Amino acid sequence: MMSPSVAPGRRPRGRSGPERRRRSTPTPVPEPDGILAAPGPVFKARPPAPRPGGGYGRAHGPIPFARMGRNAAVTRERLLHAGAHLFARHGVDGVRVREVNQLAGQRNSSALHYHFGSRDGLLDAILALHRAPIETRRAVMLDALEATGRTGDLHAVVETIIVPFAGELATEAGRDYLRILPQVTARRSLPAGRIPSDFGPDGIRRSLRHANQCLPALDPTVREDRLANVLDFMTYTIARRANDIEQGAPLRLPEEAFIANLVDMAVGALRAPEGRFDDRSPTTR
Repeated sequence: MMSPSVAPGRRPRGRSGPERRRRSTPTPVPEPDGILAAPGPVFKARPPAPRPGGGYGRAHGPIPFARMGRNAAVTRERLLHAGAHLFARHGVDGVRVREVNQLAGQRNSSALHYHFGSRDGLLDAILALHRAPIETRRAVMLDALEATGRTGDLHAVVETIIVPFAGELATEAGRDYLRILPQVTARRSLPAGRIPSDFGPDGIRRSLRHANQCLPALDPTVREDRLANVLDFMTYTIARRANDIEQGAPLRLPEEAFIANLVDMAVGALRAPEGRFDDRSPTTR
């Protein structure tokens, strides 16, 4: 029996079996940004509205990183505070990137790497954040010292080294910085007769230069060793004070007296008479 006639271009009805189950699936069409669009009704996108200042927003599609705006600045600040808090309490080497992100409230696991590149980058940013106000305070003291011609007063010079640094004891963030610093501060020897241009910021170089000039009678090597020891003594003693404050430990002296006593001790160490040395170790005498 012959099949009924079918108009050209039309499929006959009533097909069964595999032929009936086959359906033509529309081929996904790439969108302008390269992402495959799912099949479905096609709507014309409304053009982006111009911004108040003129221009249009970014094209649709994946954006690797958002522009640095107010929210990004807030995120960066939170990461700085979280990193300092953890580094001070658990040690620089005892903190994981994930812990910093969590404490800063960042669900994005790459937040720290985006803003600082690495954990070491975060540490450098924390140190720089506190170094700037310390150096500002030191510069004010040095300018006043030089303007009044008191650069030969060793006590006043040592104050420009210690007092600006001890100012970080006033805040929790500053105390975190003070507790971190001994972990990362390596002792550097000062070459005989000069202060290297890369030894710390400009302010501390000025202070050390004046201190050297106040101690002309000391052997240059002994003088440099004493200055290096004073820097270590200051760093570790003030860090211990910061730790005691955070732990709620009893303090022997109020802060003003503590700083004044620290200055007196440093001056005494620098002015101590130079002893005689021989080839024997003190432990063998």
